Amino acid sequence: MDTSSTHTQHFAVEGSVALVTGANRGLGRLFAQQLLERGAERVYAAARRPGEIDLPGVVPLVLDITDDASVARARARA
Repeated sequence: MDTSSTHTQHFAVEGSVALVTGANRGLGRLFAQQLLERGAERVYAAARRPGEIDLPGVVPLVLDITDDASVARARARA
């Protein structure tokens, strides 16, 4: 199987809606930023402390994935 082009293909996100957990720092922040730059229609940036999210254009969302009630609230909002 030829996998030489696998690394050059891009995942099309233009016009999509995405939810990124841990979007206030590290890889989560980078993923959210890249989704915006690649044309995602809406990016929900989830974190336990959404006040720390500093990316313009994202929709901050309180989410603690270890808390079922927090997950339910985030699902209802998004």
